[in-house]
Amino acid sequence: MAVINGNPTNFSNLIEPKVFLDWVYRQNTQTNRFVASGVLKNDPILGGRLLQPGRIVEIPAMNDLSGDADEWNDTHDIQTNGVGSAMEYGIKMYQSKSFGNTDWGDLISGASTQQQIANRFGNWWTRQDTGLLLNTVKATFNNADIATAKSFGVGAEKELSAADFVKALARMGDVMDNTLSTLVVNSAAYSEMREQQLIEYLQPAGAATPIATYQGMSIVQDDSIPVASDGTTYALIFGPGAIDYATATPNDGLVVQRDEFQKGGMVAIIQKRVVTCHVAGTNVDLTKTNADTYLADLAAGTKPLFAVSYDPRQIQLVKYGFKVGTDYVVPTINAPKNAASTGSSSTGSGK
Repeated sequence: MAVINGNPTNFSNLIEPKVFLDWVYRQNTQTNRFVASGVLKNDPILGGRLLQPGRIVEIPAMNDLSGDADEWNDTHDIQTNGVGSAMEYGIKMYQSKSFGNTDWGDLISGASTQQQIANRFGNWWTRQDTGLLLNTVKATFNNADIATAKSFGVGAEKELSAADFVKALARMGDVMDNTLSTLVVNSAAYSEMREQQLIEYLQPAGAATPIATYQGMSIVQDDSIPVASDGTTYALIFGPGAIDYATATPNDGLVVQRDEFQKGGMVAIIQKRVVTCHVAGTNVDLTKTNADTYLADLAAGTKPLFAVSYDPRQIQLVKYGFKVGTDYVVPTINAPKNAASTGSSSTGSGK
């Protein structure tokens, strides 16, 4: 007999209506625009490796040709040169989640808990991926070499300015104009940019709504990017393919399990997956973590879990730290509950 462990949705989690009303099934207000923007895409080639044996995933990369031309004459043999390669390593994360309900609770309350679970499970995983991406980026910039090469203003934040933004873009070198494509900011920063008239709106043919852009990059608002009470925040600027990410569902990765005895009869919907995520151009630093501790290390956010794989110019990610006006910081809306404005800045950046 199957036994379902845990704390399903029972009657104590529900409301017994005194007057019958249709249930309103709430949806989490987190937008997941970070993921929906395309910054995080499931790589089918990488995903095909996740269910193979082992807890490390390898991503081989062929280096470009290098060296200078040789002198050609009839007294020296022509020397043949080789092409180098590099290997990026990622760690597979094995994750599961189960939501469930009791028969009695749904009967007495009139709720349709299974419908809510089935309809929202995918969105719940998307929110998990948003957190995974932010934790991965944080761990990447914990590496001093990467932080020096690919960030600007972090730790010495000043008011948001177009000039400093260009200085941040300089972290891409001479390929800045054709690599970076997506700018992700907290909505407080977006409001600051609107006040400074930095945003241009483009109306693509056939599109229902215009696209907000800055210096040719599409802008994504996502309040998963933190903003502090004093307006300190950052922008993440991504290029296409900046993140190596994949997820795969193993056999029996989706199970609906029923137990007629426990808690008077209950149903659990169980999902399992294997996922990997790291910034392209970086490696998991196996001297700082291992497969057994990786998830805990990633959640703690204090270790430099990644190192440059071969050339920091190949990292299609820049972090720009700055401040916005505290009037734009709204606790429980775009900032944590304990983030209270510390001053008046109706003009935006406390000018």
